[in-house]
Amino acid sequence: MQLNWGLKITILYFGFVILIITMVSMAMSQKVDLVSKNYYEQELQYQDKIDKINRTHALSEQMTWQVNRNTLLIKFPEQFKGKLIKGTIYFFRPSDETMDKKITISVDTSLCFKVSTNQLNKGLYKMQIDWNVDNNEYYNESVIKFN
Repeated sequence: MQLNWGLKITILYFGFVILIITMVSMAMSQKVDLVSKNYYEQELQYQDKIDKINRTHALSEQMTWQVNRNTLLIKFPEQFKGKLIKGTIYFFRPSDETMDKKITISVDTSLCFKVSTNQLNKGLYKMQIDWNVDNNEYYNESVIKFN
């Protein structure tokens, strides 16, 4: 059976249309997670974050953290012994925003704060620690992986 050129063009055209519709429907069904819902507000306040980071780097002793089997141990600098340390830890999961977790800091007398890693899913997180002492704000950030 011989097809004429008009029918060949029509088949090619409809094949192209079906391909485009398929590609658009696949693109629309993809999940897109934004870094933040209020990205522009945070961008306007970025200088405050830079000031916190500079203040943190100026400390004589830096904050440390260590991941053990089921615990993340965060140790604050000794220079703040006897002072009230407040703040939050935000575990940002780049691959899935439903796994993000925010925890309020409550430091014991040894300047340590323990986080149970059982409440976090295994994988890569960006740990953002926003803390303050005596009305001075500090900020630490690190990439951390829980196995």
